[in-house]
Amino acid sequence: MKKNLVALAITTAFAAPAAFADVEVGPFALYGTLTTAVEFLDVSANGAVLANTAVSQTRLADQTSKLGFKIKHDLGSGLFALAQIESRLFLGNNGTSTDNRAEIGSRNTFAGLSSASFGTVRLGRYDNAYKLSSKLMGPLRDNMNDASDDNGDKQILNRLGARQGDIVAYESPKWGGVTVLASYNMGKDSAAAPATELMPQLSAAIAYKAGPFSVGVGTTSLNNAAWKLDASSSAKPENLAGGKELRAWQIGAGYTFGEYKIGIVSERTNSSRSGAASFDQVQTTTGLVGAYKSGPLSAELRYAMADDVTGTTNGTEVTKDTGATQIGIAMGYQLHKNVQLIGSYTRLDNAKNASYTSASNFSLAKGVDMNQLALGLAVSF
Repeated sequence: MKKNLVALAITTAFAAPAAFADVEVGPFALYGTLTTAVEFLDVSANGAVLANTAVSQTRLADQTSKLGFKIKHDLGSGLFALAQIESRLFLGNNGTSTDNRAEIGSRNTFAGLSSASFGTVRLGRYDNAYKLSSKLMGPLRDNMNDASDDNGDKQILNRLGARQGDIVAYESPKWGGVTVLASYNMGKDSAAAPATELMPQLSAAIAYKAGPFSVGVGTTSLNNAAWKLDASSSAKPENLAGGKELRAWQIGAGYTFGEYKIGIVSERTNSSRSGAASFDQVQTTTGLVGAYKSGPLSAELRYAMADDVTGTTNGTEVTKDTGATQIGIAMGYQLHKNVQLIGSYTRLDNAKNASYTSASNFSLAKGVDMNQLALGLAVSF
């Protein structure tokens, strides 16, 4: 009888309208968000000849829809066993040439142990500590939709922050307002020749929160990897020949006052390679965000800027015009505690040797600018 009741409850959770957050049946919980938007894209080629698929268009673009299942078993003495399967869903275009990309467990999917005294260890697919460090700094990653987001491997901010499939991650308890994160990604073979070494990534972060104020620092480094920053705006660690070094750090802070939030982050990425095709390059990026929420109304203003890459390639000055700026405004209106209308406008200006884009992943060639208007709906449970 008990098994039948559990089965009925799970079935009801799937069939019910989106009126709950974390639908729970004993240690099992179901959660998710379905979000999509009509995007109106106006691309400025700046004299470049573009393919028909790369010019201005209107599309229905998914805004990171997901479905998740999680388990939490009480092992006694304050120790818990954790398991989670989170999968990406697509309501509309997924930023690639195919519309059938979705995988079970493609998002944060792990097994772990948690203790209020010692913290949480997760094994599996999870966000590295460098990505999560920006979440500890305040409202910097609280974007309303992908169309307004400036964080990610193809975006201006946090390009070496990533969800990685072979990771060991640690999250400390809060010690007097201090939180510590650490992660180690075991690495994978590079697609670039000679591809003889793994490229493991170590990340760490520390943050402090006191009332409305938060501040944090994150750092990451990759072994056996280098990334020629002026050749690719997107994150591109490669296992190149010769001596290699690739690391990044960021520092940021946030403050909440009444219905308002503000946040700022500064990030620096360094990469070098010795040998026949040597380089030593640095790039600095900056992000600002302001947010407002009152009753059902939410608003957010974001600004991100990438400076030109500086340094040398084979002893000579690097390629110029590798920076970009992105500015966006997003607004949301809560129709229900789990149903929100969202609208956003984003303007992205690439210098002639830069190809950044927003997180909804409309591919832009070097030097191409974009105006992006998105009108969408988010339903969660």
